[in-house]
Amino acid sequence: MVALNCKYERLLIVGATGELGSATIQATSHSPFWKDKKIYATYFRHVPTSTHPLYPLAEWNFLDLCDHEKVRRFLLEISPTSVICCSVPTHQGASSQSSDFLRQGIVENVVALAEASKLIGARFIAISTDQVFDGNLKTGRYKEDDPVHPTNPYASYKAEMEEQLLSLGGDILICRTSLILTLNPPGKAIRFILDALEPESEIELFTDELRNMSFSEDLGSALCEVSVPQHPARGLLHLCSDEPVSRYDLALKLVPYFGKDEKNIKTAKSAASKQFRPLNLSLDNSKAKSLLQTEIRGISKRLA
Repeated sequence: MVALNCKYERLLIVGATGELGSATIQATSHSPFWKDKKIYATYFRHVPTSTHPLYPLAEWNFLDLCDHEKVRRFLLEISPTSVICCSVPTHQGASSQSSDFLRQGIVENVVALAEASKLIGARFIAISTDQVFDGNLKTGRYKEDDPVHPTNPYASYKAEMEEQLLSLGGDILICRTSLILTLNPPGKAIRFILDALEPESEIELFTDELRNMSFSEDLGSALCEVSVPQHPARGLLHLCSDEPVSRYDLALKLVPYFGKDEKNIKTAKSAASKQFRPLNLSLDNSKAKSLLQTEIRGISKRLA
């Protein structure tokens, strides 16, 4: 952790009501650096209320990222020293279809926010995905500088976002993460598994898709750490756990945690599904481990 003796540092978290954004807001309250600093947070669809536990942790503002001029004016007004963009448009991941809406939310709006951040000299943190790779890995793990080869529109837009952000130069970090897990309340990925564990469910869980699943609470803490001004992380960073697992593996761990019945699990092979989804997206996170104090736990450690 980089320690700066400056009481004027200000952090802006964009998209702070989503799964990752909420975890990042929560993490500021116990961050060694940010807990005593000014925190700004933005929302779009979900309006935070004064009774929400996260409400007192930040100054909340409505922000439509599609209005790039208002975004620039907002950043000039509050003058954050660091910006974390957790905003993401509604999507279906590997099953997403091409659309102007999806591209604008993933590419155009994030790049415009990065440009506004650069204009005021703020450190900018963006979120990308392991799906920029094709998943045809036979041995080893993907490193940050391996060539990208996205196989679906969502991943293609993320790869385009990465390219444009890197071309901007300056104090920019792009954090590639994987499937994000939230236990309480259950997030999207956990809810999917819980639905699959219902007795009458017809959901099949793939046994051959490997991803470095990571918990939002750890990712939030890690994002707070790398957002500290003058932190050495730059460019691309695989911000994830060190444990590639399948959704089937996750289900086996969640059965005792939530008191479910393992007999309800139905399995399938992604390779046989004709959905052409990436299979082995195992990421090498050695760079992150060398730069961070935060531990990003895999399911074996978190659900032990």
